[in-house]
Amino acid sequence: MTRLDRLVAPIAQPARPQADAASPSHVAVEGPSGSLTYVELDATANRVARTLRACGVQPGDRVGVWLPRSGQAIAAMLGALRAGAVYVPLDPSSPPSRVNLIVRDCGMRHLVIAPQLFGSWVAAEGPDPIEHFVLTGDAAKVEPAPLAARGVVHAWSEVSGASDAPLPPSPGDSHSPDDLAYILYTSGSTGVPKGVMLSHRNASAFVDWAADLIELGPADRVASVAPFHFDLSVFDIWSSLSRGATIVIVDEATVVSGPRMVDAVRKRGITVWYSVPTAIVLMLEAGQLGIEGAPSLRSVFFAGEVFPIKHLRRAMDALPGARFFNLFGPTETNVCTAYAVPRPLPHEVTAIPIGRASCGDTAIIVGPDGAEVAPGEVGELHIDGPTVMLGYWDGGRRTPAKRPYPTGDYVSQRPDGELMYHGRRDHMVKVHGFRVELGEVEATLQSHPGVREAVVVAHAGELVAVVVLSDSALSVLELKRHCARRIPQHMVPRGVWLTPTLPRTSNGKVDRVRTEAAVRNDDRAALESVALDAMGGTS
Repeated sequence: MTRLDRLVAPIAQPARPQADAASPSHVAVEGPSGSLTYVELDATANRVARTLRACGVQPGDRVGVWLPRSGQAIAAMLGALRAGAVYVPLDPSSPPSRVNLIVRDCGMRHLVIAPQLFGSWVAAEGPDPIEHFVLTGDAAKVEPAPLAARGVVHAWSEVSGASDAPLPPSPGDSHSPDDLAYILYTSGSTGVPKGVMLSHRNASAFVDWAADLIELGPADRVASVAPFHFDLSVFDIWSSLSRGATIVIVDEATVVSGPRMVDAVRKRGITVWYSVPTAIVLMLEAGQLGIEGAPSLRSVFFAGEVFPIKHLRRAMDALPGARFFNLFGPTETNVCTAYAVPRPLPHEVTAIPIGRASCGDTAIIVGPDGAEVAPGEVGELHIDGPTVMLGYWDGGRRTPAKRPYPTGDYVSQRPDGELMYHGRRDHMVKVHGFRVELGEVEATLQSHPGVREAVVVAHAGELVAVVVLSDSALSVLELKRHCARRIPQHMVPRGVWLTPTLPRTSNGKVDRVRTEAAVRNDDRAALESVALDAMGGTS
């Protein structure tokens, strides 16, 4: 049976015991708020499922999980699945107004929520459709006045008192591989979040493929770095649980600090790492990443951003015993192509491929006329196969996904069959009549050894680069000369802003929207306030 329920079968009855570590007493989740063994996680998930069923949750209902990354959050998502529901992970840093947009969009009536977030929720203006809250704490400690108008509140003590026996199957649960399993909300181009609907088949295709790729097993300790509303977390949680590995939650304060991350990898014996390249670069900048700093690390996945080749070389040099994999795909397909980075990485390589279709998917490169392009030509990547989403949950409507799915990413196929990435459709701009891919300009800037990061924005018909330096002595003039030696004159940024850091989204990626807004509003102070926040100051 191809369901996420099946993926966690080792919790109740280890399906594939590979070592003594696969026993039920093995730690499933380890984090700042404590640890849960597989037995404890299994029991907690069953209790959550029974509590949700008692609240009226039916198969297919959407259950929100608005919690910090923790064993409780994983138990809540697992419990929702066992109740036959669809889990919707919500960003703990999101304001109630944004969460309410998501709640209304997908018709959510049940929400598992942290006490500190519940306080801000009940204080927010405007009614909401939540009927039942499951609070991961004591309801008596929450201000009681507004509760009556906000739905029924169930304290965690109620969950703890429920039976830990598995729920019997619901008559309405079809157990189809194409049942909706979870919804991940991403930023929409209109400013309204859009819900990407993923089925059990979608998740399983990726989860099993990734676990097989690195031979994940009970001895592994997988870092949980990505927020649970970000698609990278699908591997951290479900691949780990499917193979009896331990999920090691790295707290938010550590994730933004290179030295702390290296320390966490070393002290907590991390063997598998999956993050955006930015997090790996932070560890490199700390100057401690290496055999001594991370002796246990054996597999490194990266995705979500282009990994500048100079930083990738440094990471591979620092970790000569680790295998590196470039995973690629939008949230709508999770991972659809992959590339195992070779050792040694040839000196002449200036950019690595995104690889070949993975997880049973098929990749098609389509030109402007809708026909497949010839090898070597650039076209839009279309994906078909088991990882392609069911569609979007949009304003209460389910919009089926196009198949093959147009990713909006431009690629070409090399003679050896590997796919090369050429940028996104929405990053193509016209400057003085020339078509420019902003990613190419950014890559050129980042190729300078004195540049740590760069974002390029098209504004008023010109290109403006926002640059973070690793060498404070580097001048704007030298940066422009560096570009002029490598790209056509019309692609050289007319303006260059130097800043100590770039704004980030909650997923750890560079926040292009905020960066572009600062440039278009000529508001350097906005970026300076981001730098102060990153250093723990105030704006």
